[in-house]
Amino acid sequence: MSPTQKRRFSIVALIIFGVSLATFFALQAFNANIEYFLTPKQINNGEFQQGQRYRLAGLVKKGSLITAADGITRRFEVTDCQSDVTVQYTGILPDLFREGQAIVATGLLDSERVLIAGQVLAKHDENYVPNEAADAMMLSQANKCDNVEGSVSY
Repeated sequence: MSPTQKRRFSIVALIIFGVSLATFFALQAFNANIEYFLTPKQINNGEFQQGQRYRLAGLVKKGSLITAADGITRRFEVTDCQSDVTVQYTGILPDLFREGQAIVATGLLDSERVLIAGQVLAKHDENYVPNEAADAMMLSQANKCDNVEGSVSY
């Protein structure tokens, strides 16, 4: 192999190594920030990994909102009309948050299947249900629930 060929080979090898390294770091960053969407039924069926971040969508079950003594920590049940999951949130809830309304909570599931939420988003108008939640609820045929206000619009 001539010196020119060795130099070209070294340059090509360095470029391939650099692109591979950049791809590896990009995929690692993506995996660290990915949030899987689950319904309460999927969580209760065991379709989750403890310590993984999840987005949970559903309706806040009527009569389930409990405020802790500190006044800022709250626990409530989220339902897809087939299963319920407890959510614990420390912080100020959105102004539109109330029982019987659609929400999306993002957080980590603990060993007792309680979602420790870092963020809670409430619906913003009368007909809004997140697309993922609407699809999941349609699959579970949860058109009307006894424990929420009215029926769910899709």
